[in-house]
Amino acid sequence: AVQKKGIEAKKRLLAGRVDKCLNDVNADVEKALAEGKKALVLNLDIGADSKASQKVIKAVQKLAPEMAFLGISEEEAGSGGKILCFAVVPDALAKEGLKANEWIKEVLDMCGGRGGGKPGSAQGQAPTCADVDAVIAKAESFVANAVPVA
Repeated sequence: AVQKKGIEAKKRLLAGRVDKCLNDVNADVEKALAEGKKALVLNLDIGADSKASQKVIKAVQKLAPEMAFLGISEEEAGSGGKILCFAVVPDALAKEGLKANEWIKEVLDMCGGRGGGKPGSAQGQAPTCADVDAVIAKAESFVANAVPVA
């Protein structure tokens, strides 16, 4: 029973983090839209929770259906441990050459991770990641090389 309470408490904490993260994502997406960006890469605080990543994807697609998005989240921020990475790419940008599965593969290759999916949607993870900033920089440079980003 004690273990179950611990798990429930952890889930409640994560749910609070996810809600806060969604508010931040909405603000960041609106800012990117205002700046005319075609793609956005964000470091998120949702743990390595794939259900939470789906919520983020839905929020991004609702606000900016024509924007490519890649989210990176560490299981524990700053730990150098497990990371989750997920991307969505609208058809128009996939046709221009930005494919979610290639984007994820390129980004996760840096830290020994794996991922998969389709040109429109992909996800993956890496068991360890010492430098999340470098991973984000790689994700941004991959986009810049794949499509002309405003």
